Amino acid sequence: MYIYLMYNLCAVLALATLILALVTRGLYKGRNNRLFLLFCVVLFLAGLFDIASEYLDHFALSKAGLVPLRYFLNLTYYILHNLMAPLYFLYIASIMGIWHKLRKAGPLMYLWLVPYNVDIILLIINVANHRMFYFDGASEFRHGPWFMTLYVVAFYYMFFEIGVLIYHRRLLSGALFWLLLLFLPLNALAVIIQYTIPSLRIEIFATTIMCMGLAILVHRPEDMVDEVMNMQSYKAFLGAVHRDYTSSAPISYLMIRISNYRLLRRSLGMNNYIELIRTVATRINQISASVSPMFETYYLEQGSFVISGGSHLYDLLLNAGHAINSYVSRPVALHHMEVMLETTICLVRCPDDMDAEDKLLNFEGTYSTRLPQADRVVCISELLKDPNFRMRNDMDNIISRAIEKHKFSMYYQPIYSVEKGKFSTAEALIRLTDEEYGFVSPGVFIPAAEDSGAIHDIGDYVIDEVCRFIGTLDFDELGLDYIEINLSAAQCIEYDLYEKVRASMDKYGVRPDQVNLEITETAADYDPEVTDRNIGKLSEDGIRFSLDDYGTGYSNISRVVQLPLDIVKLDKSLVDDMDIPSMWAVICNTVRMLKRMNKKILVEGVEDKRALRKFIDIGCDYIQGFYFSKPIPEKDYINFVREKNSEQVGET
Repeated sequence: MYIYLMYNLCAVLALATLILALVTRGLYKGRNNRLFLLFCVVLFLAGLFDIASEYLDHFALSKAGLVPLRYFLNLTYYILHNLMAPLYFLYIASIMGIWHKLRKAGPLMYLWLVPYNVDIILLIINVANHRMFYFDGASEFRHGPWFMTLYVVAFYYMFFEIGVLIYHRRLLSGALFWLLLLFLPLNALAVIIQYTIPSLRIEIFATTIMCMGLAILVHRPEDMVDEVMNMQSYKAFLGAVHRDYTSSAPISYLMIRISNYRLLRRSLGMNNYIELIRTVATRINQISASVSPMFETYYLEQGSFVISGGSHLYDLLLNAGHAINSYVSRPVALHHMEVMLETTICLVRCPDDMDAEDKLLNFEGTYSTRLPQADRVVCISELLKDPNFRMRNDMDNIISRAIEKHKFSMYYQPIYSVEKGKFSTAEALIRLTDEEYGFVSPGVFIPAAEDSGAIHDIGDYVIDEVCRFIGTLDFDELGLDYIEINLSAAQCIEYDLYEKVRASMDKYGVRPDQVNLEITETAADYDPEVTDRNIGKLSEDGIRFSLDDYGTGYSNISRVVQLPLDIVKLDKSLVDDMDIPSMWAVICNTVRMLKRMNKKILVEGVEDKRALRKFIDIGCDYIQGFYFSKPIPEKDYINFVREKNSEQVGET
């Protein structure tokens, strides 16, 4: 067998294996993967036709009746062979994220399409004029005078594509840029070798080797595809978002999140949960494909899906969203069960709605908690007209500005001591006023800070600022006992929490008994081992602790016993329900139980004199609420205590 058949046979076998692997591993999802697969298929077919035409050219010279077949095989080979150059351009354009520019840039389209059309026209009219190739009287294959046009066009595409790659180099990582670039001159070298030594048919083989390299280094199934869900992976999504923002591509994203995925995972068990999510993913894939084959689907884990498409597909994405919403609004059948999903679906147009990559990624991770509850597809462009939503969506920037420009301030809510008959302490509460949005509620920025990690910087500020206040002469003159400082769950597990608190106390000369740290049951249970270690070290130094929000959720009596707590704070919800006889009985028994445990009791949310008297009568030690005062700035708090501590508040 001649050597020219050996190279092509090896190439065809390798390509068949590669194509089979791409299809079976699901690497046909997404435009990049589809174009790469198409390129491999065209290369595979070109190899087959090259093998067939070369075989007949060498072994069927004496059979004039086979000339039409040989002509067809050669013609098809050259059409397929020259198709690879424009296909490769489409592939690198998709990789770089400049696909949208092809739709708008007429000259670029002409530069890409016209040369290949010239090839096709010349090959078609070759049937009549035989200027590209022909078979002589002895049935031997011959090149015509126009045959070099094929090489001219091929080298034109090579230089054109090199120019495009260099011009858009910033859109690619260094390794990917060089891999895509080297594909072109190496392939050109193979063309030159094959032209110089016609019996050495290595061009298809060389291109196949480069394709194997792209498959291994670029199209990695373990990174780019979630094989369980048959969708592109979170890593593929991150890469696509980065590519689209870097190239300024207008893209729309339909985001679907199963909000109750944690509950489903616990209640169904992991195997059933995975099967449920796979069922949902299959249906989303079906809806996506039925609406537009141009959509790309991603599974981002934790019950989160994304469908993306160009901005011109916005209305189609909205239609897909309506269809998906209709599906997830009904129970999903799973074995003998029917499972209800709680979902949030929104449609984002970028960069119009989200002008930065980090904004979109942060929004994707938090939109299910930021968006209003709705049984429809929420279009972000409509919500952005609402100033409250714009503020919530911009919360990370608001918090960053506040930290950088010192826009936080401390407010203090007075706490009345029943035993002393005066205001002896206060709870420190942080407030934020933004230069663009004005006052921002703690109920909005605190959860956002916990999600982003900024809560650590905010917590450090609170501890330092409160210690500064405690260290002032005003604090001593007022005769205050201590100030309560709230600790978040994130702070409770900081490895250096003790050092931070002690450093601020030492900085302002604050005694341990002048600080009371408030924790919630949720915070205490977040990581009990680390939390208990931090609380233990601080408590050994003489710093007191309060348990906040007692009576909400599932109160854990064992944790109350285990933790070194001085004060238990009854939540406002208990005050609101005090007129319900059964609830009042629970409150009274709770107070008696805590008193027997030698705990001081503070009641939050007291707003009228009747509630004040009732809770004082059952033995509560401290009262806090709007009946006395809302949280007020430091100077106002100082004036308030000076004025009120001369009165018998409990008797008024």
